Amino acid sequence: MPWFAWIAVVGIVVWGLLALVAMITGRTMPGSEDSSEDIEELQQRIQELESQLGAADSQTPQIPTRREENLTAEDRWRLDMLEARLENLEKDRDDDGPARPHST
Repeated sequence: MPWFAWIAVVGIVVWGLLALVAMITGRTMPGSEDSSEDIEELQQRIQELESQLGAADSQTPQIPTRREENLTAEDRWRLDMLEARLENLEKDRDDDGPARPHST
C-alpha cells in the first residue's frame, strides 16, 4: 500500500474513534444537527450571565483610566497655582495699603 493510503486509513480510524467516544459520553460531534440545540442553550446562558454582569457593573465603582488620572492631577496643579497667585495678589494688596486699580 502506498504511503498516502496510510494517511486515509489513519484518518478513518481516528474519525471512528471520535464517533465512538461521542456516543459513549453522550456528546455530539462538531457539525452534527444536535449541536444547534447546544448552541441555543449556550447563547441563552451567555445572555443570562451578561444580564447579571450588567447589574453588577452598575454597582461596582469604575477604576479611573491613566488619562483621567493625569487630567485630575493637572487640574489639581492648576488649582494650586491659582491659589498661590491669589495669595500673592492679596499679600501685595495688603502691603500696598488701600486697593488701587492696576493698569495693565
